[in-house]
Amino acid sequence: MQKGQIFVLALIVLGLILTMTLVIISGAMNFWVNSRYSLQSAQAINLAEAGLDKAITSLNAQGGAYFGQGETFFGPGSFEITVTTLANGSKNVESWGFVPSKAQPKSKKQVKATVSRGLGAAFYYGIQVGEGGLIMSENSQVTGVGSNVGSVYSNGNIIMQNNSGITGDVYVAGGIQPTANQQSACSSVCSDFIFGTNVSGQDILDTAQSFKPTLSSVLNKVKLRLKKYGSPPDLVVRILADSSGKPDKNNILSSGTLLASTVTGTYGLAEVVFTSPPFLNADTTYWILLDTSSSSTNYWAWSADSLQGYTRGLASWTSHWLAANATWTQVNFDLDFETYMGGVPTYINGSNGVNIGGDAHANTLRNLNIGGGAYYQIAEDINASSTYPGSSDPVAQPMPLSESNISQWKNTASSSAVYSGDITTCPSTLAAGKYVGSISLPLGCTVTVGSPIWITGNLALSNNNTLRLDPAYGDSSGVVMVDNFITLENGNRLLGSGTPGSYLIVLSEFNSRDDPEGRDAISLNNSDNSGIIYTNLGSIMVANNNNMTEITAWKLKLMNNVVVRYDQGLANSFFSSGPSGAYSLIKGTYQIR
Repeated sequence: MQKGQIFVLALIVLGLILTMTLVIISGAMNFWVNSRYSLQSAQAINLAEAGLDKAITSLNAQGGAYFGQGETFFGPGSFEITVTTLANGSKNVESWGFVPSKAQPKSKKQVKATVSRGLGAAFYYGIQVGEGGLIMSENSQVTGVGSNVGSVYSNGNIIMQNNSGITGDVYVAGGIQPTANQQSACSSVCSDFIFGTNVSGQDILDTAQSFKPTLSSVLNKVKLRLKKYGSPPDLVVRILADSSGKPDKNNILSSGTLLASTVTGTYGLAEVVFTSPPFLNADTTYWILLDTSSSSTNYWAWSADSLQGYTRGLASWTSHWLAANATWTQVNFDLDFETYMGGVPTYINGSNGVNIGGDAHANTLRNLNIGGGAYYQIAEDINASSTYPGSSDPVAQPMPLSESNISQWKNTASSSAVYSGDITTCPSTLAAGKYVGSISLPLGCTVTVGSPIWITGNLALSNNNTLRLDPAYGDSSGVVMVDNFITLENGNRLLGSGTPGSYLIVLSEFNSRDDPEGRDAISLNNSDNSGIIYTNLGSIMVANNNNMTEITAWKLKLMNNVVVRYDQGLANSFFSSGPSGAYSLIKGTYQIR
């Protein structure tokens, strides 16, 4: 090979090496630039979310008198917040995150959300019934709006008479004993046990209370007396075995979720049911464990008995229950709780022409036509597209609204205004507040209502009355609470604000379970009434040809030809609770740009 050819070949090889080197360097540079951009983008989102958290904290700390703030430097950049008050009293929060600054941003992101004083509540079923059960008389139906179906969840038995029907799924939970097997409740010397935050330099996060059942059976649910500060997330509640006087992290028997929306800023019992109810042995120690993370603004308090009146258990806490050598610290009081053990077999009993469009779940199924699957232990005279004998009983479900939710609304109503005396005329408006007395509306009365309203007596709607939530509430929902009886005659309407997703619930606190006469808390005596009615403790009687959006009751009686049409929007209802509630994020409003 000639020297000139060798030189040319060397140049070609050198050129290829240089080209490959430049390609590698260029790729590395692009990777570095893209990685840096991704990092800065993530940092900008984190800063914007920090601004949103700051806004919610400031709104609660300043009673709503917070209107945003200019550029505030934090960590790798800065955030800026604007707060706008909406017509219904909610707040629209916009937070910008900048890296490294607003003046010279290499990355910027915006987070938007709507916050309000109130709570979210989920109504997943056309009918939800407690231990009192459901009776469906001839031709009564549970269906849905449009293409939706109506489903039923009952903690008690269901009896379906001739030609009654349910278009969706039906669940009857396994029976639960009506009284607690074990409980601790402070009576005179009560304390707050704060957890989920740093207390005096200690991260008190995971908290547990032990107990010993007096019978061997399944544990269906527990109740815990809690309150919250700020807006903590849902709690995971676990049942653990005992190991040398401490919770055994290697022996988790079951778990469930405590919805933060069922707990308020005042103490109340919140229910937890378990995905798989554990079998417990009598006179054996078990632990109720609440698993949390740390926050300086969003945390919990558990009502504590300083006199330690519960003799079958103790309370402890740790910073990390799953740690290899978790240190548990015993405290000198008992935490308030109730445990509910096994019960009796439950059933769905049908008759001629009874149809369930979806699946049917119960210990015992009798005389039913089932469009979907049949899940049971015992079955008699059923027709189903598929059968699943030996299925476990469904788990009892808590009511959508807790004792704490209702107590908070009552407190808010009392602090808004107090009105004394019965009302028998037709007022154009009823403002949010406490009404000491009864309200009886005459024929054809239309009333615009605020929320919450608390009536200490009775509520009676004669014929063609309309209760409509003030349009200023927008997509929030409202509640009218009545201590005693609610009666609707003909053609009455319970309406939201007019904005989609807004509803008005009328609620009775009358306790039919313990009433010697067995009186109904809510009675719909005639036809063409519509709306949402609710009672945790009472029974509801719905008579001929009424079309209700949703019904929740301890016990429900649907008489001949009643139709319940479930509205899917109730699965994500938000209730405005007025001036005393804490600001929190309304689900579905969060956006990143």
